[in-house]
Amino acid sequence: MVLGDRRLEWCETAEPKLLQPTDALVHPVALSICDADVAYLKGAFPTRDEFCFGHEFVADVIETGSQVSGFAVGDRVVVSFLIACGTCERCKRGFPAACTTVPQKSAYGFGIFGDWGGAACDVIRVPYADTMMVKLPPGVSAVDAASVGDNLSDAFRCVEEGLLEEPGAPVLIVAGDGGAPSISLYAAVLARALGSEQVDFIDSDPTRLALAESVGANPIEMRKAPSRHGSYPVTVATSGHPSGEWLSAALRSTAPYGRCTSCGVYHGCASLPVGAMYDRGVRFTIGWTNVQALMPKVLDLLARKKVPVERIHTVAPWGEAIDALENPPAKLVLTREASS
Repeated sequence: MVLGDRRLEWCETAEPKLLQPTDALVHPVALSICDADVAYLKGAFPTRDEFCFGHEFVADVIETGSQVSGFAVGDRVVVSFLIACGTCERCKRGFPAACTTVPQKSAYGFGIFGDWGGAACDVIRVPYADTMMVKLPPGVSAVDAASVGDNLSDAFRCVEEGLLEEPGAPVLIVAGDGGAPSISLYAAVLARALGSEQVDFIDSDPTRLALAESVGANPIEMRKAPSRHGSYPVTVATSGHPSGEWLSAALRSTAPYGRCTSCGVYHGCASLPVGAMYDRGVRFTIGWTNVQALMPKVLDLLARKKVPVERIHTVAPWGEAIDALENPPAKLVLTREASS
């Protein structure tokens, strides 16, 4: 649990039960720590009432409702952080983040997006299980796939469409002050896996730059957001700094009719270079990612190609979670297994 003063503590709670015939119960075996989790623990967002922590996870199915058709007890699955029904009009169009069956932004492990629980637990209920879960492919470890239910899929959507349009295109990742370090690094490794011949990575932190270089990106250290850095068909902005300066740098660096995707978290207004965007016809995407639509693609990529996400991960035993989160690395993954 995350307590009201942001401290972490293991607590006993009531064990969840199947509530609907479309539910499943699962036992988490690997939990990755989202960039938003770290930001909250460091005080970036207002305090909340205590809540069960964690929303990026791989789990084993231990019970299924009578109407769950795609899964059986013993299956190892990735679970979406985002709660969605899969059958409403928005879900059918590929926008589960806009599901109309559940309250907006329903999600695990945040404490403010509904009472769905969190994945740092022994058992968690998965509603709409046939939509919310994807089987882990053979050969893909739980640790490697732990973030597919959120950050890894978010990074994938940042680069996939642009590289489908222009195979091999150069990609610019503007990580800036490191507001979303794991998504930035995942975007770099996925861009390379998807065929980009040049991935440039702007960050202010030498440690993150070294990790970016280890996955095939060109590290570019900048302490201050540039006005512009070249011209790229695909740009990614991950900072989330409220000034919008790093996001503006990515937008100005987007080639005519190129794609810029921001996965930074913004809660207020930011000044953006709308005139420059208009002049070059920049196609801009922002907001929660529709992970249910992306998880099968990401898992397929992990199964088909060697994507060195392990270079980004720091792995720790499940029981050492509290100590490991005292000074979290770029991407912490907790595992119950001796090896994954």
